[in-house]
Amino acid sequence: MNLDTIVIGGGITGAGVARDLALRGRRVLLLERGRFGGGTTAGSSHLIHGGLRYLLYDRLTTHETCWDSGHILQIARPLLTRLPILWPVYGDHRRGIETVETLLESYDRFQPLKEGRPHLRLNAADTLRLVPGLTPVDLRGGLLFDEYWVEAVDLVNANLTDARRAGADTRDGVSVTEILRADGRVVGVRARGVHGVEETFPAPTVVNAAGPWAARVAALAGAPVDLRLQKGTHLVYRGAVPVLSGPRPVGLLLEAIDRQRYVFVLPGPSRTLVGPTDLAAGDDPDALSPSPEETTYLLASCRRYFPVFPDRWDAVTVAARPILGQRGPEKLLSRGFKVLDHADRGAAGFFSVVGGKMSDFRLMGESAALAVHRHLGGTDFPSVSAARDLTGAPLPTAGRGGPPSPALKRFLDLHPRWREAHALFHLAGAYAVHSARRALKPAPTATLENVLRHYASL
Repeated sequence: MNLDTIVIGGGITGAGVARDLALRGRRVLLLERGRFGGGTTAGSSHLIHGGLRYLLYDRLTTHETCWDSGHILQIARPLLTRLPILWPVYGDHRRGIETVETLLESYDRFQPLKEGRPHLRLNAADTLRLVPGLTPVDLRGGLLFDEYWVEAVDLVNANLTDARRAGADTRDGVSVTEILRADGRVVGVRARGVHGVEETFPAPTVVNAAGPWAARVAALAGAPVDLRLQKGTHLVYRGAVPVLSGPRPVGLLLEAIDRQRYVFVLPGPSRTLVGPTDLAAGDDPDALSPSPEETTYLLASCRRYFPVFPDRWDAVTVAARPILGQRGPEKLLSRGFKVLDHADRGAAGFFSVVGGKMSDFRLMGESAALAVHRHLGGTDFPSVSAARDLTGAPLPTAGRGGPPSPALKRFLDLHPRWREAHALFHLAGAYAVHSARRALKPAPTATLENVLRHYASL
């Protein structure tokens, strides 16, 4: 087997890397120790979203994620379903309805990048008509915006199918046990299959796309990777949850019981997810398990809004989100990603792609693939992974707008306090404009009939 690159990790990031490299004509082998997409990807919230809450402290990541979510929609459109999400606001909430609407007005600026629709504001009566199970006491109204639901493992497999179509080889049930080096560069990996048979795979480049396990994989090459793992747990209800029934399915974004975080309620085609939690996960992603405190927290958060919410779920999922290692409070943590070149550790040709989210996996794959392509002496050319869909059909090159300034994003990523100040400056301006508008005329509100027309094609 004459390889250019070995990709370690068969979640959504590794699948994106393998696809992009194969589309560039590179001979790729992807190795996954478990099932394709069976780790963090399977334990996600199954949303392709722009990162609404990042607007509070990391505006450019919202911009970048919306931009790449638009590419993901283009390449995987049959797998994505637009999901309207309701943010109900009560009088005792930490953020009032005008503040929440300001946030969504800011989000509206980026929604066209992913074909999102402008938000709608509902009064209390129409909020209850949309979701009749909500408690009416002190309800001030609701805001409606949209993201995309996706069966995450199906998205992984569709990317891998296209990678194979372009010549990639993919193997699951294969654990990498050693990264081979000689003269300061990688020369391949040694791996063990499900039957314990070891095999050596020579290659001049290796990409570590192992998600929460990236630090462990990098250690095989003597390279440090600083990750901060956050544990996310979801309650899973089979089918629809009756208290959510209304004239059309909508998700919910709820202020949690601690008033510090938010919890999604997400109806999918076959199940409803409630979560996630967001807790420090230690340093061993294999040791994760949901705690009784987490399930109590999620259930109590839902019962702030519903007089009755079912306490018999069908499953609980748990996964670790790999966040770039950063110092400081949680609100200053960037949800962006980096491609690390480990040449300075005597491992030239070894790259780790860390951080990020499923909502920008294509961009993560492209960035890692470009680093490998350049290392191997290839010349840059326009994006290949955005130029065709996952069936191989070509896509138009006309864009819906561009990504944020790379130079500004690099600067703000190095200065978290400035990154937060940049975000708050924009929100302060937006709130001033919003307040002036409200002083001149009352807030326009949508009726249930408006909502149903707004999403009539879905």
